[in-house]
Amino acid sequence: MPVYTFSTRSRGIGLLAGLLLLGAGTAFLLLGVALLAGLALVGGVVGLGIMGYRMLRGRPVAPLPRSARASGLDPSLEVFSESSVIDAADAADESAQVRPNEDPRRLGPA
Repeated sequence: MPVYTFSTRSRGIGLLAGLLLLGAGTAFLLLGVALLAGLALVGGVVGLGIMGYRMLRGRPVAPLPRSARASGLDPSLEVFSESSVIDAADAADESAQVRPNEDPRRLGPA
């Protein structure tokens, strides 16, 4: 695998190269943020334009469905889990066991 290095005889040139790389990274970061802000601005303008066009044409916004029947859901098809019964003997055995976080080997010095 090839290894690339950058070395100079002067510390000033090395410092200048490092600052140049940091400046280029900052410029790319600011360019990306500016592009995202521009995209949001264009999206807002297009959305307002479409809303204005629909208002001028008199076309109402399509209403959202308000009932379960309109959404295609049928409450009679709902599935419920079966409730499980815990045996009293199993519960007593479980409480007698040491829980993992209360194991004396895990506790620090007092």
